[in-house]
Amino acid sequence: MGWLHGRLGTVVLWMLLIGFESSGQIATKVGGDQLGQMDFNLQWLAAVAGNPGVLTAIACYIGAFFVWMLILRRSSLSLAFPLSSLVFVGVLLGSWLGLGEQISLLHWLGVAVIMGGIALLAEGEET
Repeated sequence: MGWLHGRLGTVVLWMLLIGFESSGQIATKVGGDQLGQMDFNLQWLAAVAGNPGVLTAIACYIGAFFVWMLILRRSSLSLAFPLSSLVFVGVLLGSWLGLGEQISLLHWLGVAVIMGGIALLAEGEET
């Protein structure tokens, strides 16, 4: 259990968080697409409650919550919260690779800006 408290553990936790959060967003999209256009009523709620995409999303968000708690135990919120923007990158990649969405050059430029900002934050962090 010692590795979890070191640098490797931190990297693993961040990968889990980004994976859970990104997967949760993609699963929510898939679930919403599967449900289609419905009125907000008891029939819709029952369909949501049994939808595999929605259930997957809920499981991902529960996992992300616990991983986020572990991350916050070892990191300052002022660094951890901006780093969580890596989820934007994960969702963009997942929607491109997994859902076949077209990603514009401007979106890819946005990813580069996010990554640059994260690099600046990490560089300025005191150890």
